[in-house]
Amino acid sequence: MKRIIAIFLLSVTGMMQASLAAPGDVALGLKAGTLGAGLEATFEVADRVNMRVGANYFKFGTEVDVEGNDYDLDLKLNSYSALADWFVTDSSFRITGGAMINNNKLAGIALPSNSYEIDDTIYTAAEVGTLTADIEFTKVAPYLGIGWGNPLSDDTGWSYAIDLGVMLAGKPKLDITSTGGTLSNDAALQDNIAQAEQDFRDTDEIKYLKIYPVISFGLNYRF
Repeated sequence: MKRIIAIFLLSVTGMMQASLAAPGDVALGLKAGTLGAGLEATFEVADRVNMRVGANYFKFGTEVDVEGNDYDLDLKLNSYSALADWFVTDSSFRITGGAMINNNKLAGIALPSNSYEIDDTIYTAAEVGTLTADIEFTKVAPYLGIGWGNPLSDDTGWSYAIDLGVMLAGKPKLDITSTGGTLSNDAALQDNIAQAEQDFRDTDEIKYLKIYPVISFGLNYRF
């Protein structure tokens, strides 16, 4: 993961150095949408082709039922994007493709209860101790979409941007951990946890999480 981030940052640095040599060919923007709040830089790389790199972040808490138990989970939206825009005509309409470093995740702790159900087996609170859950996605996710707005258009200073697309986040992975309980290290409990994690991946209810909708609105300024 550290290697991926390092490559990403080196690529961004290289593009910024190239763009800063040509005043008027770089724009910076603020955006908000289903990926959270973000910052984005746009560079011109060819006729009718722009490159965008950005970062997004947002966090909020919610209660979620995970494999029969209620959890207080934090949804952490955290992603980094490298996208190419192709302007099909002289209009602001564009087709976008690229990839994202997808650090989006759900993480939290089970709500207090006298008992917990794990793979159809009932355990007491004393037996499982603290029950935590983490739901993560594919770290590098392809992106496809369309949009409107070209912050590097010759007649713009300030400009808007709209993106509609999908991030192919892959099938989410559930990691359940029991700590501090009298049976936390018990082989039977660990087998039940492993089966619950697999059942989560196999259920039809999470299929919608594999394709994450991306809708965003942005405001850019060209330098």
